[in-house]
Amino acid sequence: MNKRFGIIALFLFVAHCLFSQSHFTWNDNVQKTYEQIASLRISEGRASIVVQKKADPNNLIYTLLESYADFDQLFLNEDPDDFKRLYPLFEQRIDLLKKGPKGSPFYLYNLAISHVHRAVISIRFEKNFQGAMDFRKAYVLLKENRALFPDFTPNELYFGLINTVIGTIPKGYMWLVNLFGMTGSIAEGNAMVLKYINGKSMVSTYFKSDALFMYPYLVMNFEGNEKKAFDFLAQAPYDFRKNHLHAYMAANLFLTHQSSGRALEVVNQLDQSPEYLTIPFWHYEKGYAFLNQLNYAGAQQEFALFVRSFKGKFYVKDAYEKLSWVAYLQGDMKAASFYRNEVVRKGSLITEADKLASDNASLGIWPNVLLLKARLLSDGGYQREAIRVLSGKTSNDFDSQTDRTEFVYRLARVYDLLEEGELAARYYQSAIDKGRNLPAYFASRAALQLGLLSEKKGDYTKAVGYYIECLDMEDHAFKNAMDQKALSGIQRCKKRG
Repeated sequence: MNKRFGIIALFLFVAHCLFSQSHFTWNDNVQKTYEQIASLRISEGRASIVVQKKADPNNLIYTLLESYADFDQLFLNEDPDDFKRLYPLFEQRIDLLKKGPKGSPFYLYNLAISHVHRAVISIRFEKNFQGAMDFRKAYVLLKENRALFPDFTPNELYFGLINTVIGTIPKGYMWLVNLFGMTGSIAEGNAMVLKYINGKSMVSTYFKSDALFMYPYLVMNFEGNEKKAFDFLAQAPYDFRKNHLHAYMAANLFLTHQSSGRALEVVNQLDQSPEYLTIPFWHYEKGYAFLNQLNYAGAQQEFALFVRSFKGKFYVKDAYEKLSWVAYLQGDMKAASFYRNEVVRKGSLITEADKLASDNASLGIWPNVLLLKARLLSDGGYQREAIRVLSGKTSNDFDSQTDRTEFVYRLARVYDLLEEGELAARYYQSAIDKGRNLPAYFASRAALQLGLLSEKKGDYTKAVGYYIECLDMEDHAFKNAMDQKALSGIQRCKKRG
């Protein structure tokens, strides 16, 4: 009897030790919870974590999923009260993950993703040095994990992302990359992400939602291949109604690439169930879509809802500028001036769009109505309507050199988007000649677009020349964004040429 009792006691002791040890186990419950959070059903995902942690309190995979939930909420809503409450938890979770089993491929991987999350949120809330340190830490951890576990395909996903981003760091920040000893390549980075998407192993399905979110951005913004990105959106297994994070990505890409009507379709068909995270940015994106259609009532309503409900700082100045334009285009100068004053008073100068809105407000000059309408229509994808607005005009019809430069630049963009390359190139060159020494961005963007046109034709030497010309133009709006695209273009051309 005593011997039998001793065996049972030993078994129970061993079982207790096994189940009380921290571990990383990815199972069906974990996958379900991940999908909830990845589709922005944040409250539902948090509730699932609570239930699953009670059943398996030592599974540190749930610690990573908590990081995902906090990251999404902070990144998309920028609520300063949420930041005070949630930001310290990143450090606590990193400390907890360090107690996990070091022999698991999830050990370094989970730590790396937690550092990526904190890096992005740090930068979002102007803790740039902390963000840079976390970014480097993630790079180092993933590099080590790839060496230790070469068959663990999730490594490719985030290491690929970091490689692509490093490969296009603007020259003003290259000192930091060199100091940290990091290297990157757009082609290699994007190939890693696609490799993960196409992977057939079970582990290649775990973070598929992350991969489907990031890959179109990488192709569009770093490869500069709009057709490839939109083809991928059309062919990959997206459900924009049910997955709000994927919908956010798609609407954003449609808006910034002359497809406002499609962006509006994505936002309007979202599942409105209460489990989804409430995101004021849907109003911001709808406001832009309506403004691109010259639907002033719709734009006014949506931008006003955005600035009223959004508690962060990103794009606030830009939204107020758009409200001022809506009033200005309707001849309500009292309201236009009120909103322009709000541009000065509110928001931040972190994003390029906000910097430009602030610069425009400081100048105290209102845009030419005709050029503004043409710009809005063209940005929305309504090129024929934009042409009609500009028809019958020449540069001589405009008083300032800035307006004369913008006029030829707008013509170039419209013809470029209508795939009339020769006309576009002629007007782009005119924009460079007229605006090279102006603070406006038209000449620099024209050089970038001429680079893209030359690259498309296979004239890589000429394309590199235009990309360098874009880089050489200083002190204009969107400098960092354009430099990044020009650097991407130079990398592509050198590889192909």
